[in-house]
Amino acid sequence: MKLDEFSLISFLSRKLSIFQPEVLIGIGDDTAVVKNGNKYSFYTTDVLVENVHFLDNWKSNVPDFYYFLGRKLITISASDVASMGGMPVYGLINLLIPEVYDLKELEEFYEGVSELCNELRISVIGGDTSKSSAKTFSFFLIGEGKKFMLRSNAKPGDLVAVTGTLGDSAAGLEQLLKKEIKVFPLVERFLNPTSRVREGVEVSNLGVITCTDVSDSLVFNLYTIAESSGIAIKVDSKNIPLSPHLLTYTTGSREKALRYALYGGEDYELIVTFEESLLSGVESLGFTVIGEVVEGEGVFVDNKKVEKKGYNHFGGER
Repeated sequence: MKLDEFSLISFLSRKLSIFQPEVLIGIGDDTAVVKNGNKYSFYTTDVLVENVHFLDNWKSNVPDFYYFLGRKLITISASDVASMGGMPVYGLINLLIPEVYDLKELEEFYEGVSELCNELRISVIGGDTSKSSAKTFSFFLIGEGKKFMLRSNAKPGDLVAVTGTLGDSAAGLEQLLKKEIKVFPLVERFLNPTSRVREGVEVSNLGVITCTDVSDSLVFNLYTIAESSGIAIKVDSKNIPLSPHLLTYTTGSREKALRYALYGGEDYELIVTFEESLLSGVESLGFTVIGEVVEGEGVFVDNKKVEKKGYNHFGGER
C-alpha cells in the first residue's frame, strides 16, 4: 500500500485520544495549542532524514552544508509556531547518526542550531541520541503566546497575503538534485529559509486570526485554509511575489517562475487571511496581498481551479 503523508496522519489521529480539557487544538493545525494559565503553549516537532529531506553528497557543492542544515531544522519548527502567532521558547533535539561519524560535520550542524536558537532566543533543554544507519535530526519545540491563529478562521470577504517571495526554495532544491548550482542564493533559501517569527507575532497582535506557513506549496497550503474554513480562495498570479534570483534562474520567464512559486514548497513564508480594515497594518509588516476569500470550495489561480499539489514525504513529488 502506497502511503500518503496526510492520509496517514488522518488515519493515525483516529487511533489517539485527548483527555485533558486544556488541549484546545490537537492534531490538524500547524501546532497543538494548550491553555496554560493566562496564555497559550504551542507544541510542534519536525524531522530531517537523510535520503528523504537531504542527501549527504550535497555537501560537496555547498560550503558549510551541515551548518545550514542545523539552521533549517530549527526554522521549520519555528515557522509552525510563528504561523500560530507564538514565540518559540524551549526545544529538544533528537540525534540519530551512524556509529562512525565525522565529528566536524556534527560540530558544524550544532553551530547552525546554536546560532539560530540564539537569534530566536530558544533554550535547548534536552533531547536524545541513538545509532542509526541514516542521519536523522529531529526537533521538538514549545512556544508561547497570548492568542493564536488557526487555518480554520477564514471567511468570505477576507484578503489573502503572504510574506517574502515564493518559489525560491524549490528552485534551490532542483539545482542540488541536478548537481548544477547556477544561482546559489536559491540553494541557500532551500537550506536556510527565513524564520518569520516576528511577522507571525505582530500580525496576530494586529487582530489577524487565520494563518499557516508555506511548507508543502503555496497552492497546497492555501487548500489547507480553504478546506479547514469551508471557503474558496482566489489568487491573482500577477500579485504573487517572485525574487530577482528566481527570475534569473528562469531566464526572465515569470510563467516558469510561477510554477515554482505555486507548487514548490519549503519556502516557510506565512499565509494570512484578514479583514480589509487591517490592510495597512498587515502591509506595513511586509505582507503582499495576492488574493481574496470567497464563498465556495477550492483554490483558484486567475479564476481557474487548480489541483491540490505539493510536497509529500511518502511520495517526494512536488
